[in-house]
Order: sequence, then C-alpha cells, then structure tokens
Amino acid sequence: MPHPLKSSCLVALSGLVFCQLSLFLIPVNPLDPYWIILLTLPLLLPYKGLISDRLYTYKWIGFLCLFYFSVGISELVSNPELKIYAYLTTIFSIVLFVCSIYYSRYLRFNS
Repeated sequence: MPHPLKSSCLVALSGLVFCQLSLFLIPVNPLDPYWIILLTLPLLLPYKGLISDRLYTYKWIGFLCLFYFSVGISELVSNPELKIYAYLTTIFSIVLFVCSIYYSRYLRFNS
C-alpha cells in the first residue's frame, strides 16, 4: 500500500492536469488551444518519477506547482467566469506543494 503523501501527490497532480484540460470545455475560452496544451504538457513530465519514488522529482515538482498556483490566483482575480477553474487549480497546486515537500523529507530520512 502506497504512502498517503505519495497518493496525495498523484491525486493532486492528476487534478491539475484535468483542470488544465477542462479549459477545452469552457465555451467562452479566453485562451487559444495552444496555450492550454502548453499549460498541460509540463504536468505530464513528473509522473514517472513520482510513481518510482525518485527523491529529485519530489524536490523539483514544488517549483513546478508554484507556477500553477500563480496561474490560479491570477485567474481568480482577473477572470470571474473561470472562478471554479481558478479555485481548483489553486487548491491542487497547494496540496501538491505541501505533500511533495513532506514526502521528500520522508524519502530522505527513510532511504
């Protein structure tokens, strides 16, 4: 059975991917499809490292999710039509950041 922090990281990362892909479903979309793909592709890179418990992946994914935190906050302030998207992106990025930090500490001390 995987560690709960590892499971939380994978769920939060998958939630971020689905949030970015959900922009295709919004009828009044201010972003071009190219920007949506550009927002989604970096999130697909760390899956292999997260599943195989690579400590380095858990360390640098914190930097990656801070970008999505800033995207969520800026959309929350500037675009009221995307309020649900902004809340979900912000929440998933915070959960991913916190869980990746604590799980990397766990891996470092239990390796």
